Amino acid sequence: MNKLGIYIHIPFCVKKCNYCAFLSFKMDDKLKRKYIDAIKIEIKERADSGYLVDTIFFGGGTPSLLEPSEIGEILNEVTSKFNVFKDAEITIEANPTTLNIEKLKGYRKIGINRLSMGVQSLDENLLGIMGRTHSVADVYREYDLARKAGFDNINLDIIFAVPTGKFETLMDTLTKIIELNPEHVSYYSLQLEEGTPFFEDFKDGKLNEIPDDMDREMYHKGSKLLESNNYSRYEISNFSKNGYECRHNLKYWNMDEYLGLGLGSSSYIGGFRLKNTDDINKYLKNKYISERYKNTKHDDISEAVFTGLRKTEGISMSEILGTTEEFWEYYKNSKDEIYRFINEGYLSINEDRLILTDKGIDISNKIMACFV
Repeated sequence: MNKLGIYIHIPFCVKKCNYCAFLSFKMDDKLKRKYIDAIKIEIKERADSGYLVDTIFFGGGTPSLLEPSEIGEILNEVTSKFNVFKDAEITIEANPTTLNIEKLKGYRKIGINRLSMGVQSLDENLLGIMGRTHSVADVYREYDLARKAGFDNINLDIIFAVPTGKFETLMDTLTKIIELNPEHVSYYSLQLEEGTPFFEDFKDGKLNEIPDDMDREMYHKGSKLLESNNYSRYEISNFSKNGYECRHNLKYWNMDEYLGLGLGSSSYIGGFRLKNTDDINKYLKNKYISERYKNTKHDDISEAVFTGLRKTEGISMSEILGTTEEFWEYYKNSKDEIYRFINEGYLSINEDRLILTDKGIDISNKIMACFV
């Protein structure tokens, strides 16, 4: 059986953050009930017993706004319609202020074994600027509750390069995160996205982006701090203790198959890229898929390269195109440019492997464009 990851989108939030461009909106109880029922129908219609599901990821939005019984309904539908591996990694994303000990114990009881918390900063001022609904004290309290509830695989999300954010403040946050001792840390640079309050303020001249050189200093010094405390960088923005890499997210970077369920979710399955509708009214009428595209051979090759290069281990050229020689033949028109990046220290080549160097990460989009 081929292995499959399942992503389930829960679009509800307490409040939209100032930087957030994800598909999410405020929850009401009637809409929540209709949405859960619609997801259960989608699961039935898209079930495929030919796969072995080894990861399930509840993302959002803020999935932890749903009670364990409601997440359990969805999970039960998945386990009854798919072959789910007994040791599947099952993640739920959560924001502080949405958790309590009963809810956390309930999640563990229904089989959730990985918790991903959106911390973003441990500075009260920056939390306010970002429009977060929690305080630093909320993070500490609910992280402690998660441990008491039995979670032994916890990720904490951190955002750097927030406007007005200082280097010293970021290092202080990372030091405190390391002291909390989570198994995994996701470390993202803030991007100004159209349609967000941050982007509108930027257009109006009310907000200044962090300069690129400061963004890169934050990334590299933050990475070094994490790595010196036993967090291995296994992907550009993700660090973990040994054995705690996020198995679900690795599917995206390894070109493995995954099925997206829920509003706006994406899939890569059976050679097709599928996109679910963003229209909640259509989704509630069980009209799920809005885009369907059959990947060409070139699509698969180029996607395998530029997603694989995000990983610290880089790519195996022979795994992508049979042999190293075939790889270079396929990319013969880009070979000179690729070797320029190698000679200038942005890419390293080790027999069959191509790997982004630390300084290559800073211009990764330019490098990856060679393979598109």
